[in-house]
Amino acid sequence: MKKIFFLLIAASGALSAIAQTNGGTTQSDNSTHQRRWYKHDSLLSRWVIDVNLLGGALTNDYKLNNTSDNYTNGINNNTGTLKFSNGMSYGGDAQIGYFFGKKAHFGVGLGFMYLYQTGDATLKGFQVQYQSTDAYGATFRQVITADHDIKETLTTNNFNIPLVLKYKVRFSRRFGFTADAGILYNLQVQNSYKTNAMFDYEGIYQYSTASGSGGVAVYDNNVTPAANDFLITKANYLKDGNTNGLASYFANEYAHGHNVGYQVTPGSKSGNTNFLAGSVGFLVQPSLNYFLSDNVALNIGGYYLFQPFNNTTPSGYRLTDKVGGYSSVTNAVSTSNSQSYGGNIGVRFFFGRPKDSDGDGIPNKKDKCPYVFGLAQFQGCPDSDGDGIPDAQDSCVDVPGTAQFHGCPDSDGDGIPDKEDSCVYQPGPIQFHGCPDTDGDGIPDKNDKCPTIPGPASNQGCPYDTVKPAPPKRQPEVDPATPILFDLGKATIHESSYDILEEAVLELKDNNDAYLIIDGHTDNTGSPSLNRVLSYKRAEAVKQYLKEMGISEKRLITIGHGEDSPVAPNTTDEGRAKNRRATMTIRHQHEE
Repeated sequence: MKKIFFLLIAASGALSAIAQTNGGTTQSDNSTHQRRWYKHDSLLSRWVIDVNLLGGALTNDYKLNNTSDNYTNGINNNTGTLKFSNGMSYGGDAQIGYFFGKKAHFGVGLGFMYLYQTGDATLKGFQVQYQSTDAYGATFRQVITADHDIKETLTTNNFNIPLVLKYKVRFSRRFGFTADAGILYNLQVQNSYKTNAMFDYEGIYQYSTASGSGGVAVYDNNVTPAANDFLITKANYLKDGNTNGLASYFANEYAHGHNVGYQVTPGSKSGNTNFLAGSVGFLVQPSLNYFLSDNVALNIGGYYLFQPFNNTTPSGYRLTDKVGGYSSVTNAVSTSNSQSYGGNIGVRFFFGRPKDSDGDGIPNKKDKCPYVFGLAQFQGCPDSDGDGIPDAQDSCVDVPGTAQFHGCPDSDGDGIPDKEDSCVYQPGPIQFHGCPDTDGDGIPDKNDKCPTIPGPASNQGCPYDTVKPAPPKRQPEVDPATPILFDLGKATIHESSYDILEEAVLELKDNNDAYLIIDGHTDNTGSPSLNRVLSYKRAEAVKQYLKEMGISEKRLITIGHGEDSPVAPNTTDEGRAKNRRATMTIRHQHEE
């Protein structure tokens, strides 16, 4: 049990450490670029109600009072050993708690706990021999032997008041950690039992004269009965080979006033016993919180509790003495150390709230952003960049902008917000992503070798009859087999791939018998049929570019593979980006 207890403590510490290192103030939603705030512990209500259901294993370490002396003039008495097994514990607790301090991590709680517990108490090896009197007042030696191990099936109603120190920390919008540790004051423990007890009651009579039963009965305290003793025992009945009628024999002797019986079960096989109330144990209960809202959280975790109980054995207690009599084995227990451990699931309710949680001078009931410092003109919501647009409506909360673009700037005034403008400080049309086309030839200046003179794309924007672009320089470090990468769902060639294409052009022009195989590929986004078409379009885009650079169409072969030949796993963004590609392979006629 100590191992389990320390394991729970270690788990509590580990979860608490995670909580401390994962704290934060905001979460970012990439789709809206808005900050999503969550309440920290200091902003949550200080008052909570916890309701938990508990279930797990139960152990009891019993210590029995020595009751041998209660059997008068006993001979080698063995009142047995008691063990507990098959214990289970179910129940729940409800607590009200208050958290204090600036950060509101620590608090106190008081509540009520009920546990319904079950298990088996088994007494082994019971046999006693002692001086007794029969129905006629005659003295004799009573021998009582348990026919088998005595098992009592117990059900226990256990009522307690927990008084605990509470700890909590919230480390994300959805998750937190909490733990309770403290004392458990017991109000009542009531055991109900059902027993399988069965006993053999035997008698040994000794008389003061040799005339047999005509003399005065006296107590024979020798371990071995005297030869002239009158024996009402199984051994004596069976010694002459009698094998039948044993039960009838004992029943007949019982009818004659002797306290004897064979395989006798108690007159009542069930009953109740109580342990003394008022014991003090302790409870440890760590849990992970899942916040359904700022006012309600689920608790999922474990628990460990220890309870010591004391009991006063009734004066003169005997497990049994008269035929059919029985007193529960738990009446002989002097102390019981009870331990229970298992899992718990519950709900925490936060009630009540601070009047001005964020300290911005605007009461919560009038504050649309009650947990973020804000401005009165925005009903308590912040405007981080000071552009007059509250953050909740501002797509660019850290950069001043205009309402027309939802708070984002348009630095060059071309009607395209900076976040969508490829040339932020140069006005340009939307078809070129905000970049200018000074000569109006349909090629944006950043891709135009002759930005002030109209020219075809095949000559990099320069006219053939006036100005020709400088021939591309050979770049030995560029490998034409390098993949040409594309954006998701696109077949547009990036400027970053121009050097690869130009190197391919130079190699084809250097080798007149060479031709080029262009393989197009996609990732696994979308349907296979659409990916097959898109891969072919990517190969065709490369082919078209090479044609504009002066390569004959007859020397260019395009193939679309779709998503069938990935070079990286399609399970990550990085892998999918590598698979959106086209590759060029140079072949020579003499190789065929």
